[in-house]
Amino acid sequence: MTVEAELDGELAISVDYVPGVRGHCVLAVGADADGREALAVWKLGPSGRAGGSWVVGLEDTDFLERVVGAQQGRCLVGWTADEPLAVLDRLPAEQAKTLADSIVVIPDLLAETADHRRRYEEAVEAHRATTKSKIAPLAWARELPAEARDELTPRLRTAASPVAAAAIGLAGALERAVDLWQETEQARYRRSYLRRFGEPQPLPPRWLARARAVAAGRAERSAWSATPPAP
Repeated sequence: MTVEAELDGELAISVDYVPGVRGHCVLAVGADADGREALAVWKLGPSGRAGGSWVVGLEDTDFLERVVGAQQGRCLVGWTADEPLAVLDRLPAEQAKTLADSIVVIPDLLAETADHRRRYEEAVEAHRATTKSKIAPLAWARELPAEARDELTPRLRTAASPVAAAAIGLAGALERAVDLWQETEQARYRRSYLRRFGEPQPLPPRWLARARAVAAGRAERSAWSATPPAP
């Protein structure tokens, strides 16, 4: 009964709202609180905020099919593409196959954020050359992490189960990575001469386009990466 209520709740309007984006999800396989092998599903908004969670035994195929099927249209998050693919390979649900085309990886989000920070810093230097006013360098609230996986994953003192801890860790890392992007946009938009880059965006442009393509059912895993090829 509880699960039905949560699944029906997919229709509820989330505060974490970006037009054309359904959001993200995290899948993990591991031991539940009773030591059984289980799937943890964390439903996340566009900014990575948690909006629902389930831990389901792998033997409960009907339940798995419903929970996994409810994530269609969301970007499936991983540190590498292979990690969520390995989870999907363990699932009997038919809907899991289409999630393979929705994978996004956190290093791409960070790389795109780094690209934009460099672009904004170069624009500040170009503006400095055109004015006699003293222009301070851009100051970021936080530097991008050198060891992203270790630095962005929250340290959990307790969790309901090992599989829940794995899902919470990945979900928390995504939220922190998005926060770094949003801090970048806030710092940029404080300077009037950098507003020519547009209004602050909730997600990096390529990541945002990917999320919209997934929501619209137009995603192709083999054709996309948020990190552009090297020149």
